Amino acid sequence: MEKEFWSFNELTLLKSEDENPEVRREIHEQIKAINDATSEPHRKARKAGARPLYILLRDQNGRLLGGLIADTYWGWLDVDDFWLDETARGRGLGGMMLVAAEKEAIARGCRHAKLETFSFQARGFYEKCGYRVVGQLDEYPPAGSFYWMRKDF
Repeated sequence: MEKEFWSFNELTLLKSEDENPEVRREIHEQIKAINDATSEPHRKARKAGARPLYILLRDQNGRLLGGLIADTYWGWLDVDDFWLDETARGRGLGGMMLVAAEKEAIARGCRHAKLETFSFQARGFYEKCGYRVVGQLDEYPPAGSFYWMRKDF
């Protein structure tokens, strides 16, 4: 429910804690329109579209044991999610999945990769795979850190 926060002349500032997919979509579309109007790379990416990339690990029964979800655009591999079941860890499978994604990205013309991770997740793993921290946000979450990482091919 929207509540009036402030009003002046014909303008009203409202506050809401309710999820509103329609408003979220409209605001997102307005930002995309501004980006498209002012940024040629944004226009080209939307026209050509980001290419999705899924690298999946399944056992002999088809059970999902891991997955890497990414997109490629602007010459970048953009890793969004990467998960490996605990039973599959420590066997080099995560590294193989990441290399498979990077090889496909290179085949698509990418020269770089980016991803995000928390201090309690996989920073060390990514560093062993050649990624480096390019940004850090401390105390996010409290007593932890958030990292932006990249790798150049």
